[in-house]
Amino acid sequence: MSDRVRAATTFRGRLLAASMLVLGLGLAGILIAGNLVLGSRVNADQQRLLRARAQIALAAVDVRGGHVVVRSPGRGRVDPEAWVLDGTRAVSRPAQEDPAVDRAAVALGRAGRPATDEAGDDVGLRAVPVVDRGRRIGAVVVALSAEPVERLRRAVVLGSVVLAGLLLLAGWYAIRRAVDGALRPVGRMTDDAAEWGANDLDRRFELGPPRDELTALAATLDGLLGRIAASRRHEQRFAAEVAHELRTPIARMRARAELALRAGPDAADEREEALRAVVGEVDRVTAAIEALLAVARGEGGGVESVDVAAIARESTGVDVVAPDDLPPAEGDAEIVRRALAPLVENARRHARERVELVLSASAGRVCVAVRDDGPGIPPELGERAFEPGVRGTGATDGGAGLGLPLARRLARSCGGDVLLGAEGGVVLELPAMPALSRGGSPPRGS
Repeated sequence: MSDRVRAATTFRGRLLAASMLVLGLGLAGILIAGNLVLGSRVNADQQRLLRARAQIALAAVDVRGGHVVVRSPGRGRVDPEAWVLDGTRAVSRPAQEDPAVDRAAVALGRAGRPATDEAGDDVGLRAVPVVDRGRRIGAVVVALSAEPVERLRRAVVLGSVVLAGLLLLAGWYAIRRAVDGALRPVGRMTDDAAEWGANDLDRRFELGPPRDELTALAATLDGLLGRIAASRRHEQRFAAEVAHELRTPIARMRARAELALRAGPDAADEREEALRAVVGEVDRVTAAIEALLAVARGEGGGVESVDVAAIARESTGVDVVAPDDLPPAEGDAEIVRRALAPLVENARRHARERVELVLSASAGRVCVAVRDDGPGIPPELGERAFEPGVRGTGATDGGAGLGLPLARRLARSCGGDVLLGAEGGVVLELPAMPALSRGGSPPRGS
């Protein structure tokens, strides 16, 4: 038996044993309490019956001349299970009675007071004094055999034990069925999970909407598997994008190097130009790899207050136009710096003379518009400009189509985005800090 099956069996056995223990204790408590109540009621009824028989026996005797006499047959008969005492002498007793019971009854009648006692294990006695003018002159004692009642009690105890056993058996069956039914989804989930491979991230337990704790667990696990699958797809897409983004610059570097190798011995200037182009391409590829790895690893200090204007002035080296009341952005300063870098680099590559950053804030967003006096992004490209490897028409400066996709990925990693702006420019949007995002107004002409 496998460890999984053995563990499930052990859990099922523990659950069933605990349920049966509780059921058994409950039935035992009911059985004991019921028999105690039955015994108490039987004893009370026996005492009432003894008192009633004693009163009947007392009504069947007379007092004559200071002595107790039994009435004549025509006027009533004394109880055949009764003793009549005149003083301390028994003038009437049962015809056939156990000597021990007879002695106990006579002794109880001679005590001179109302009393109840037991003779042996199954005979109850009740004595009532006979009084004449305030003076006790005798007594009447009656007996009641408890043997029929004891037989009934034993039958009741036996019947209750048998019934409790049947209830235990029925409870065991019902609890086992309930436990098996409750654990069936767990067994199904375990079997499904054991069959799934490392690439089966799109499979789910699919136990339907949550109806109880176990189906709620299955729904939660389905959601977790969905998030894991999404993360896996994100990693695969990330790897594919990295491969796609690096393929073009590496191919360009190889082409430039091959052209330099084919150049003649007198083409030193061409080789130097090719080497410089390769070095520049390597620098761009290295920056792209570092930025992508930073996003993948989640580097930086997490969500913090970012002074976008200060970062733009310190790291870009271009003109920055920003209002004095510009709120800080929400994100990571290093990610913002790396997102700005390729946008400014692209603008410089295509600009004739002027590049500037115009900062503004509205609707809870801090916006950085990258503007230059170059041709801008062709309108026909649209959103394709953000696909890896796509370059604008007329670009002959060695760009590899990495800037915009890289900047967008970096911006989205901290809740922002990179969008197409007016006149072929681009706009970096970042979320403003919630507590400080009020009151920002864009600068004139932004």
